Amino acid sequence: MEDIKKNVQSEGGAGANESTEQRELRLKREAEIKREAELREKYGKVYRVGMTVPVDDTEEKEYSYYFKRPSVPSYDRYIKSAAQAGITKSSKVFMLDAVVDEDKDRLTSDMEENPGIAITIGNKLTEILGLTNTANLKKL
Repeated sequence: MEDIKKNVQSEGGAGANESTEQRELRLKREAEIKREAELREKYGKVYRVGMTVPVDDTEEKEYSYYFKRPSVPSYDRYIKSAAQAGITKSSKVFMLDAVVDEDKDRLTSDMEENPGIAITIGNKLTEILGLTNTANLKKL
């Protein structure tokens, strides 16, 4: 009986040593892992795009959203409309085609406040489809 009490006390002791901040971070990460598993079950492959945007000289705001792999027709519309409607508007449409339903309203609201988010995330989404600056060319 005393062994059981010692085990319970030592387990409780480890949790007691965890600061409130550490506990909040751990719980937040556990919730994020659960959400990601749910999104993968619903959509298949899911990509998380995260960024930090400076608000002013002393403050930054973090944004993150989950996306499905963009479709080729959506990419074709993005390229076609970039020249006609502008890169910001075409990036918004391209992202809204790929963002998971659960993040769509939040992304739309955040893009109204920070329109540059559209271009930044749009660039990352095109990388998934192979549009990258890391290709090499060598004259033979």
